[in-house]
Amino acid sequence: MFTAGLVKERVLTDKSFLPKLALSVLFFLFLTFLAGRFYVVVNKDVYPGVHMVMEFVGIIVAVCSSLMSWYDYKYKHELRMLILCLTFGGVALIEFAHAVSYLGMPAFITPNSVNKASTYWIIFNLLLSSGLVAAIFCGSKVKKVGQVTLLLTSFSLATLVLIVAVALFLPILPPMYNPVAGSQTQIKVILEYVVIFLLLLAAAKLLQKKQVAKQDYYLCLALVLGALSEVAFTFYSNAYDVYNLLGHVFKVFSYAFIFKALSDEAVGMLYETNSKLAEQRELLAHANRQLQEQDRLKDEFLANTNHELRTPLSAIIAFTELLMDPAAGELNDLQKDYLNEINDSGKELLVRINGFLDLSKIAAGKTVVYKEEFLVAELIEDIVRRMAPLFQNKGVVLETIPCPGGIKVLADKDKAGQVLTNLMSNALKFTAPNGIVIVEAGLEEATDSVNISVKDSGIGIDERDLEKIFNPFYQVDGAASRNFGGTGIGLTLAKKLVELNGGNITVSSRRSQGSVFTFTLPVAGREILGEVF
Repeated sequence: MFTAGLVKERVLTDKSFLPKLALSVLFFLFLTFLAGRFYVVVNKDVYPGVHMVMEFVGIIVAVCSSLMSWYDYKYKHELRMLILCLTFGGVALIEFAHAVSYLGMPAFITPNSVNKASTYWIIFNLLLSSGLVAAIFCGSKVKKVGQVTLLLTSFSLATLVLIVAVALFLPILPPMYNPVAGSQTQIKVILEYVVIFLLLLAAAKLLQKKQVAKQDYYLCLALVLGALSEVAFTFYSNAYDVYNLLGHVFKVFSYAFIFKALSDEAVGMLYETNSKLAEQRELLAHANRQLQEQDRLKDEFLANTNHELRTPLSAIIAFTELLMDPAAGELNDLQKDYLNEINDSGKELLVRINGFLDLSKIAAGKTVVYKEEFLVAELIEDIVRRMAPLFQNKGVVLETIPCPGGIKVLADKDKAGQVLTNLMSNALKFTAPNGIVIVEAGLEEATDSVNISVKDSGIGIDERDLEKIFNPFYQVDGAASRNFGGTGIGLTLAKKLVELNGGNITVSSRRSQGSVFTFTLPVAGREILGEVF
């Protein structure tokens, strides 16, 4: 019934299984022999207490087995586990009714009697043996039952209705105990044999397996013990004799071995899951190492390729500028336009190549940061003056709100200028003619830093894209971005350069309402540093 061993140590060979089972059965048969050899009737004042303890141990084990089977079914969806869950849940309820129906206990629904307790006893044993047979014959069949919670609730309610019905209609039910003769009835004995047959049938089915696991041994032993328990109950002639007591003891042991089998399977499932997780972790770690190696090779390729591309491109730009020099000879207007286009395109391509090169150098940890003290106002003034013609050509208004006072920052001035240039270029690209771009700086005393913001009235960014725009090569709305060009590394490079200088960069934006990019630089007041990252 239960899953074959998950590792070799958990599997018993056919040679060791049967002898071990036979020895265990012989031991319990010996106990049965001793019970007949030293037949006694337990004191009526002592037996109810002992009986109650054994019954409630059985009830607790049945509840635990039901819960364990339920959780096992939730994860594996094996039909046998659902059957076991229903079976042990019903058994726990009916066995409770049996325990509280014994003489000496307060009246349960109707006056208690040995016949009432015996009726509940035979009902829950028929349920238990039938459920075990059904579960074992199901094997490892997987079936996901819909509305399983409703099924469990309905079965529990039906069991409670059965318990109440038995108590109310006991006088018209076939008697299980004859109080006059002081012994069980013939029909009770016949039903005990039916239970024995079902339990042995389940055990025989289990023994047909070619390879059995440790939990199969415990389950098979539990089935045989259950059968021996019923045999003991066919022998007793007094409700308080040693056979009755032995039958209850065997029943408790049977439950315990069933619970042990379920526990071993649960532990085996956990072991198998952990083994799979460990294997997956190793595969993921190996894949991660491969990705890191590929990423390193990619960075090296980009760095080498950018170097190789920049050299001939620089030559093209240089010779273009020489041709544009009047000293090289007269050119007509069309030729001048062509050379200007070549020169502008070459410079734009060089900027992009330099961006890729900077990004690959940062990724490789080869970027050198030379920190110095400089005025924020000077930085903004230099960049604005350099880029003002571009804004004028497009018809975009460029305004500046300089940082008040002579506030200095400690950073790499060239890289800070590169960040501001990237942000202003980005704002210009996505702002239509007659729009406006504002560059503003201010002191943030709480963080001892200077905020430099670039605000535009451009197309804006959807809120869902704000967290992604700093990712390498990511472009918002790829189809629309093609109208504006770009490679998708400008903001990534700006973020990394800001972080190398000890600052951070943020963005706030809404679609069609413009954007505000703000980066920070630490206020001066420390020694000038030269650091390699």
